[in-house]
Amino acid sequence: MSVFKTYDIRGVWGQGIDDTVAFRIGRALVRYMKAKSFLLGFDARVHSAELYRAIAAGLREEGATVTGIGLASTPFLHYSQMDGRFPAAVMVTASHNPKEYHGFKVFDGTGGSLSYDKGLKDVEALMGGIAAPARIPEAPLTEIDPLEKYVAFVAGAGRGGKPGAGIVIDVSNGSSGRIFRRLTEVMGVDALILNEAPDGNFPHHDPNPLKEESKKQAAEAVVSRGAAFGVVLDGDGDRILFVDEKGRGIENYFLSCLVAEELLARFPGAAIVYDLISSRVLPERVREMGGTPVVSKVGYTFLYDQMLATKAVFGAETSGHVYTKVSDTYYTESAAYALAVILGLLAKKRKPLSELVLPLRGRYAQSPEINIEVADKEKAMAEVEKRFAGGRIDRLDGISIEFDDFWFNVRPSNTEPLLRLRLEARTAEVAKARSDEIRKILGA
Repeated sequence: MSVFKTYDIRGVWGQGIDDTVAFRIGRALVRYMKAKSFLLGFDARVHSAELYRAIAAGLREEGATVTGIGLASTPFLHYSQMDGRFPAAVMVTASHNPKEYHGFKVFDGTGGSLSYDKGLKDVEALMGGIAAPARIPEAPLTEIDPLEKYVAFVAGAGRGGKPGAGIVIDVSNGSSGRIFRRLTEVMGVDALILNEAPDGNFPHHDPNPLKEESKKQAAEAVVSRGAAFGVVLDGDGDRILFVDEKGRGIENYFLSCLVAEELLARFPGAAIVYDLISSRVLPERVREMGGTPVVSKVGYTFLYDQMLATKAVFGAETSGHVYTKVSDTYYTESAAYALAVILGLLAKKRKPLSELVLPLRGRYAQSPEINIEVADKEKAMAEVEKRFAGGRIDRLDGISIEFDDFWFNVRPSNTEPLLRLRLEARTAEVAKARSDEIRKILGA
């Protein structure tokens, strides 16, 4: 199976990903992107530093100049690329995937990422004509450390606010510990940072904060310390999930309603981009606050493009990714930015986070995303559309069908023989009944 995926390059170490592959990818990227200068960073995975040096060697072999920022989060790399006007950047990371995975995310001069349909397919083809080297050339790598500038940008989003109680930050033994340590110091926030030491074996829990077991440690620490809230980061620091002062996880679309509230107070009428599997609460709240909600397909590439097109001030994915406008010329993804905004909001509201989320959570009944293995995905989706033909149908991403008392989306996985079902209803009874009905149609 190819390591070139829909949104990135990713695979198991020794099974399609190694230093010779990284070298060849570096050479192919220069040929495809025509960029003469690259910024590189790497996450905490066991072989990421090795891949960082190897891809740098490949980039240099094709005549590009290479600057590194070393161990970093993906948002830190992206901000530094755009702020430093680098025409291209590569983050050596496999994001939230299990420890055996390694890979690369590639960003162009606009800040957008190379997806398979927007460049990675061509890079893969070019790489096929590049032989593996007998050895990886060694050369010194110039490194910079723009941490203070990034932290100053993020801290400004909080406008000096901090809650009366402390907070808990679980960086999951990933690559963002140094960043969040420095951010809380600059903001004067009392923070307990869990699993701060970078360790690619992720010894304390899985690096995916969407998994319930990954939130457990932070939730327990929040409750035991009487903290205002906690957050859990993924392996490369670009997904952030919040838990309230009671230790309960907060879905990102509810949390994003609060971020949107704060940002729309600063930028009245601005656009807010959200993915189509978000709760309908998010676009409703944006409208209620005078903003303009803009729906997007799921995925970094699509949200980023929509933000550029609409000059949005904020974007949010259900998976925990959040995006913000830095200036009139560029945007960036930043989990830390969301943290800073929430700190400022709580300082202003003087209410517990659970109290702010409660009216949002109570509007609709949520059905968790259900993944169903289906051999013929197109046939199954056609059958769903046929059975629910009386609803309002949209085909932006998979198929979305809306009725007065419930709505749902069924979309195919890009990498597995799965259909993903996301459903929301006005009551828990309707949510369960309709979820069961659709699952039965899909053969689950």
